[in-house]
Amino acid sequence: MEILKRVLFALLVGFYIATIAFAQNDQSGFISIDCGLPAGSDYTDIRTGISYVSDEGHVSGGVSHSISPIYQSNSLEKPFFTVTSFPSGTKNCYTLSPSQGSLGKYLIRASFFYGDYDGSGQLPIFDIYLGEDYWDTIIISNASIPYWTEVIHTPSNDYITVCLVKRDTTTPFISALELRPLNITIYPTLSKSLKLFVRENYGSLTNQLIRYKDDAYDRIWVPIPSENAGILSTTQDVVENSYKVPSAVLSTAVTPLPFQLTPGNISDKYYIYLHFAEVEELLGTQTREFNIYINDNLFYGPLSPAYLSTTTVYTLSPGYGYERYDIVINSTATSTLPPLIKALEIYREI
Repeated sequence: MEILKRVLFALLVGFYIATIAFAQNDQSGFISIDCGLPAGSDYTDIRTGISYVSDEGHVSGGVSHSISPIYQSNSLEKPFFTVTSFPSGTKNCYTLSPSQGSLGKYLIRASFFYGDYDGSGQLPIFDIYLGEDYWDTIIISNASIPYWTEVIHTPSNDYITVCLVKRDTTTPFISALELRPLNITIYPTLSKSLKLFVRENYGSLTNQLIRYKDDAYDRIWVPIPSENAGILSTTQDVVENSYKVPSAVLSTAVTPLPFQLTPGNISDKYYIYLHFAEVEELLGTQTREFNIYINDNLFYGPLSPAYLSTTTVYTLSPGYGYERYDIVINSTATSTLPPLIKALEIYREI
């Protein structure tokens, strides 16, 4: 779920050395809405420990449904069992009022699981907006596969509207809408909104999605197969920085292969965030040092990640104007060990 500037050497690069961050296992400031849940109902999801409420009071109109029994299973997350659909009107909006209001920065996630809730078998397509700004087009191509889309948003008001917009004869719907407060200093951007393009976890030993409670911000980290990359891991704790990448992600790394990004539109503007930490205690003669290149231009380096301590390297201004972006991490001439990477996030400005 989308990197760098027309003149790469003009990019401002942020470099954050790890600092200790306290664990955050409470849900202070979380807004967790299970759309279609009966009015006045609430529950705590046994898998994540997240407490959900109905969408009563957050939206006007809408019709509650349960998904078809043939799509209900023990492996399906509970928020996907019900939906709210909007057969009437072209644009229907949810209103969220986060506790920090316009002083905060938030991750907002909308989730969709069709599950033939209406018995029509007609896979929907519709748009989602963040206020007046286009966010994404939701194209349901398989009734049995969940879909989600995320933004990081700094609002100008104390409330946030998320709108579903009809675009053909099919009916917009939504399964869950979630808001998570973020540290205001992370994901710096020149834009008020960033849409998630990818958030990848490298070297996963479980091949499972990682989210809350492992991730205090409830980001979803997608494991990436590493058949052709060397996997490194540690059983020791890795010190977080303000990005609070979860320990389940930080404990593994890979010696990276080249990454490629193909924009949907050459004018799209992208931000990149790379997370590193050394997981091997190097001997006196060993060194791990590398440079990061974007389209053969030096993006950052040389970098020697600290042992069991997180470093995040990121862009402060967006990249745009290329048909393809190639991200390559190469060892320096004096390094005795290959480079490594733990996780990658890319966002598109909206």
